[in-house]
Amino acid sequence: MGCSIEEYEDYIFCYIGETLGLHGVGFLIKKYFKNNIVNFTGISERVAFIKLKFKNLSLTLIQVYAPTESAAEEEIHRFYEDLRRAHESADKNVVVMGDFNAKVGMPGPYERGIMGKYGYGTRNLRGERLIQYANEYKLSVLNTFYKKKQSRTWVSPDQRTKNEIDFILSNNPKSITNMEILGNVNFPSDHRMLRCCLTLTSPKMSRRSFQKTVSLPL
Repeated sequence: MGCSIEEYEDYIFCYIGETLGLHGVGFLIKKYFKNNIVNFTGISERVAFIKLKFKNLSLTLIQVYAPTESAAEEEIHRFYEDLRRAHESADKNVVVMGDFNAKVGMPGPYERGIMGKYGYGTRNLRGERLIQYANEYKLSVLNTFYKKKQSRTWVSPDQRTKNEIDFILSNNPKSITNMEILGNVNFPSDHRMLRCCLTLTSPKMSRRSFQKTVSLPL
């Protein structure tokens, strides 16, 4: 627990988490890209980001785990404040991804730049908050730009309730060539994994070390 960067044979695991069994976010990066890692920063148990540097591109990935719909408004506010802190430290190219516990539904008449035509379900208050944030930072909700056979990213334990509450957002949607939901990952979770393809340059091979910074609320 805590904040750590761990190296394995094929992967580098960067994570932050303090509450055992609850919360926590991180990144699992192929070791091939080790020399492209600039730094990893844990903002809180719900927000972390990693900066990657390629030949002609600097990229910031922000990983989130939002409070549930039943959480107090103060907790939601704190989450978005943490997310803003990450965004303010980000590079020009940003991808935000994770469990937002929000339903964005279908796009409104003035949301075409933010959402595509493949939304799912009915928007709730948390979804409205997410769309407001996306509009503020000029992010596109990538899930809604690609037609998928399976749009549900979360299934209740009794298999009766299905929702789309996990999202990938980017301020450079043209760099994304595909997005899909993986339903056959052998891992005990009620969430389905999301996967997108980004257009990047070749990894550089000069950096030998990377930095870690941690910021936790006192």
